[in-house]
Amino acid sequence: MVHYEQQRPDDRDKPPGCLDILVITRVVLGVLFWPLAVMFVVIFDLGITFYLYATRPLFALIPVAITAAAILGFTLWERHRYPRLDE
Repeated sequence: MVHYEQQRPDDRDKPPGCLDILVITRVVLGVLFWPLAVMFVVIFDLGITFYLYATRPLFALIPVAITAAAILGFTLWERHRYPRLDE
């Protein structure tokens, strides 16, 4: 006598649920957060610089100096974070 068991449905045929969508959304936003943040900061910085240049040209040097200090700080931070290749 042969006994046949009923097979369970395959989980791969199941449509993705809400948790899957939330995980994918979090991964995508986690990857895109810093580039988007840098883009908005640069656009805001350029807008402030052009506005200050139009109203008081000497004050336009303030955001330029802040941007230069931020770039210098970032390069110094990256220099200490990664060792040199020739060492």
